[in-house]
Amino acid sequence: MQNRIPNKQRSEETANLLISVGQKLFRTHGYSGISQEEIVKKAGMTRGALYHHFDGKKGLFKAVFEDSILKIASRVKMAEKRTAQSWDNFISCTYEFCVACLDSDLQRIVLIDGPVVLGWNVWRKIDERETMGILNSHLKRLLEDEVIHPIPLEPLTHFISGAVNESILWISGTNDPRKAFDETWPSLKTILSTLKK
Repeated sequence: MQNRIPNKQRSEETANLLISVGQKLFRTHGYSGISQEEIVKKAGMTRGALYHHFDGKKGLFKAVFEDSILKIASRVKMAEKRTAQSWDNFISCTYEFCVACLDSDLQRIVLIDGPVVLGWNVWRKIDERETMGILNSHLKRLLEDEVIHPIPLEPLTHFISGAVNESILWISGTNDPRKAFDETWPSLKTILSTLKK
């Protein structure tokens, strides 16, 4: 008797393959530079499979975007293990977040096409769900350890997130992102240091 792959497993494999193919194509050609037909052809599937799993090209892009944000969050969480000191940990994770967002493999999907294709409201909700929580937990610990001035947590989280995201968006749009980052990070770090007691 032949071993059959369960439907759920086969469905997950199909979805993962579409995300993998979509990630490569969106990263290389951008959202508007690739068609649904090219995506399914490259994946060796039908349009029906794409619509079944993601309701079309935009749905697939959203899944690819969420996967990219999770990769950024994973890199930030890895940076958390580098030091036990709460302040150094916060700075290390903020730096890693910036570097991860400027990774050429993720930049077009997360920073360039993401806000345009998904709209700012969806972009912000996903960002809040996956990465802002990490920032919030760092700031909460800094407040509890009395490392930084007593500032209400939620406004502080949104203020820093906004400043960092805006810096990254600006950097990614320059002709020389590496140079722009090298010039921006010391300023951002200086501004963050004013939070310390």
